[in-house]
Amino acid sequence: MTHSLLRSLIRETLLTEEVYGAQATVYHGTNADPLDLVSALLNDKFKPGKGAGSMYGKGLYTVYDLNESQTEQGNYGDHIIKLKLNLYGYIIFDPDVALKVYKAPLSIVEQAQEVGLDEDLVKKLRSVKIDPYNFTSVAANFASKFLKGRVKGIVYTGSNDGRCAVVYDPTTAVPIAWKKVRSKSWTPVDRSSIKPALRRSASGDWEEEKYETDSFKVLARLEKLPVDQRIVKRNLELDGRITSLPAGLRVEGSLSVGESRIASLPRGLQVLGDLDFSNSSIESIPADIQVGGTLDLSYTRITSLPAGFRVGGGLSLTGTRIASLPPGLRVGGNLDLKHAPITSLPEDLQVGGGLRLSSTPITSLPADLRVDGYLDLARTPITSLPAGLRVGGVLSLYGTPITSLPADMDVGGDLILAATSITSLPAGLKVGGELFLHASPVRSLPADLKVEKSISGFAGNRSLVPAHLRSKIK
Repeated sequence: MTHSLLRSLIRETLLTEEVYGAQATVYHGTNADPLDLVSALLNDKFKPGKGAGSMYGKGLYTVYDLNESQTEQGNYGDHIIKLKLNLYGYIIFDPDVALKVYKAPLSIVEQAQEVGLDEDLVKKLRSVKIDPYNFTSVAANFASKFLKGRVKGIVYTGSNDGRCAVVYDPTTAVPIAWKKVRSKSWTPVDRSSIKPALRRSASGDWEEEKYETDSFKVLARLEKLPVDQRIVKRNLELDGRITSLPAGLRVEGSLSVGESRIASLPRGLQVLGDLDFSNSSIESIPADIQVGGTLDLSYTRITSLPAGFRVGGGLSLTGTRIASLPPGLRVGGNLDLKHAPITSLPEDLQVGGGLRLSSTPITSLPADLRVDGYLDLARTPITSLPAGLRVGGVLSLYGTPITSLPADMDVGGDLILAATSITSLPAGLKVGGELFLHASPVRSLPADLKVEKSISGFAGNRSLVPAHLRSKIK
């Protein structure tokens, strides 16, 4: 990563409201009858590739910003469909959007690892270079040759349409309104007037509940079934009428708290996708809960997790009251502890993605800690790092009182030492990305320092810098 990482952090607060978290409002131009397209999307009948778009693969082509776009001008059809997308699982080539969706500055490789794509795709994505001085559509077009149909979709910025999202998986798109190009008013989608297209499963049973949009009715029906038959085969968003969930509930998509008033989770809960209970009144987690995707408990009343707790994807504990993590914790994706009162980590902690500890009172890290993704320690009181620390992605020590780094430290991505008290760099330091020294007292660079990309913010005498590093200084 380059300066685009720092710029994306700043742009986070300036993003249009069209993208918020993993949800985005987008627009699609079409010559088709809008009700036919809406019905196809709602009834799982839409087949990507039937329209004109194909440059980035067969999919539903959409834009974030409708104003003055070719979609608004009618260049792609006489009608415009407004949709909401869940962008989690998309490969996002715009760093600022990736930061909003994945809640961390993940590269396209780290995104692929976060959502569990196969190693073949991860390997191919490593060869994709994003030029910070060019439109990200260039990289997206190159990557689409092997991504199309194998991920939920892609997000990029192009020279003609601006911010775009190509939807490969139409189940991630929900139509909410439509209008004619020259009309000023939108016609809301009335789901009750669109007859569900019932489908038989492999066993021959009707899957009517797949098309039921009222979560209250779905759960009421499940309550009458035996525990082992309480299965929802799609995403489920709860509403304000719901105060509890049935025991043994299995959701084969994602589960979101929505506006429900649930204070506790049932035993035996299984969610194959993401489980979002952020900003809810949840106070505890049952020991036997299973989450295949990301578990978001940010800004809840959670104070502890069960021993040996495991999450298949990421785990967000941002803004919770958790002061310590249990032994045996396993997180397949990113672990976000920002603004939590955490002071230390368990020795056996395993994190498959990034680790965010920014703005926490953390004072120490376990010896030989290995973080496959980024490690964010910005604005923490930590004063030293353990020997043997290995970080696969970005390591940010921005604004910490840390004064030295351990010898032979290996950082796979950028190393951000801006606004620290570090005066010298250790022997054997390896930086796989860019080295940021802005507002840092470092005035000399060791001869064996290895920096893959560039060095920015260096305020020392360049003439005294080793020759192989001099050309890397910006």
